[in-house]
Amino acid sequence: MSNVISGLIVVAFAALVGFLGLLIKVRFFPVKEEEDREDVAGYVTMVVGVVYALILALALVAVWEDKDSAQGHVATEASSLHEVSLLGGAMLPADQQRIQAAATSYAHFVVSAEWPAMRNGKEIDDTGWNLLSNLRTAMLSCDVATTARQDVLSDATTQLTTLADARRGRLDDADKRMPSVLWIGLVLGGFLTIGLTFAYGIEQRFTHIGMVMGMVALIGFMLILIYNLENPFNHGLGAGPEPFTRYFG
Repeated sequence: MSNVISGLIVVAFAALVGFLGLLIKVRFFPVKEEEDREDVAGYVTMVVGVVYALILALALVAVWEDKDSAQGHVATEASSLHEVSLLGGAMLPADQQRIQAAATSYAHFVVSAEWPAMRNGKEIDDTGWNLLSNLRTAMLSCDVATTARQDVLSDATTQLTTLADARRGRLDDADKRMPSVLWIGLVLGGFLTIGLTFAYGIEQRFTHIGMVMGMVALIGFMLILIYNLENPFNHGLGAGPEPFTRYFG
């Protein structure tokens, strides 16, 4: 089941829970006509809702920026690796084969081993760094007897440095998560915001039910979106390995 379908099911279920909760509240805890609490409850709900919406927005922006950062690092890493492979084509045939084999091995390992680990939040070992070191060794051991090949080696060394920096950034992105205390605040804030809408009544009961269900669905959608974007490499919404498969598919 895809993340989109799962998210829609959760949002629909949350809206249904809000609907049932309001029916229970109206049935067993009706607001008496003489209790004039609508003005106060409405003001408090508005303040809490604005504060909670601000926190939700900040959390969403933060995880979205982390995803964009991850996509940038992935694109740079794959592009630099491709450039190194192309520059290797200017070397002697034996050197070309070693460089292209090392570059392909690195790309395939990143896609087949590191990407699943990053999606599942697992630790990345040093195998990728070792493969990158093999690529650097293959390039530096080339025969550069001519000036042209020396220039190629200089350009390749620059690309290898860029590649290593982008890889380091990608691995840092994979470790980024929101603090647990922020998640607690988002969940409790959602319950508080929704709960406050139960504190007062509206003459048109179906209008009140529609408002509550809409708010529950919106908050549920935002929380699911933040949850799926928290891991920048999550399947579906996160950064994918397409830049690598495009060059080394």
